[in-house]
Amino acid sequence: MAAEPSVRSNAYIFYTLATVSFVETSVPEFVETLNQMYAEDDEMQGWLRDTWLPEEVEHGRLARDYIARVWPEFDWHPAYAAFLDRYKPRCDVQYMRPSLALEALSRCVTETQTAMMYRCLESFMPTEELKQMMHKLSAEEVGHYRYFRKTFDRYNAVEQHGVIRRLRTIVARSELVRDEDLAFAFEPLNDFWRSPQPFAPMTWETFLEISGDVMKQYMPVEAAARMMFKPLETGAWWRDRPVRALMTFMVKRQYPQLASEA
Repeated sequence: MAAEPSVRSNAYIFYTLATVSFVETSVPEFVETLNQMYAEDDEMQGWLRDTWLPEEVEHGRLARDYIARVWPEFDWHPAYAAFLDRYKPRCDVQYMRPSLALEALSRCVTETQTAMMYRCLESFMPTEELKQMMHKLSAEEVGHYRYFRKTFDRYNAVEQHGVIRRLRTIVARSELVRDEDLAFAFEPLNDFWRSPQPFAPMTWETFLEISGDVMKQYMPVEAAARMMFKPLETGAWWRDRPVRALMTFMVKRQYPQLASEA
């Protein structure tokens, strides 16, 4: 299936799919680390092996195959290797959260952000093929979020982390998704071309600016806030009122381009 010319010349679509392909393909590195952390949790290990790993790797493959077809002059494999050299050390167990509940909570944050971004991209993409790809990715990320949230609830029933500790974990992981995961994936994207790019090279700052515009137009703010901050709820309305205020503040902080909408 040939891509529409408008897709091939669209730099933002290339950079978006390339970052998706890198981050999703790298999930086996995280599975190895999570297997160490949850070594005594057979249920978690089985889900990581049988559901999370194959679905995330498939996400990376879908994006990679599309890139190979539409931008064949991009040398994906050495570019991915350059990304992985930088990113893999950050997957080591020493960089994970200090407890099993908080690590599951940090995974909830990542799955929320990716699910919401894919939902935005589904609306943004100009072709049905790309819309269907983003719809699949978003739906499966929501499923991953639900499992990690269930895991957080299960472990936090024992560990009993308070709202402030949970909030700090959410904030820290939320910022790393942008400043580490996506930033590292973006770094090699202008350096591994066998022939000139069919568009003007894009900077990281421009990519963030365009992403902000896409999010401002398509982000389902209420759904994002519900997913991101559901683990903060206490079950008591008089406690959850300040939690909701924190939710609004954090959505505006994480997505400042949405401040007027949140």
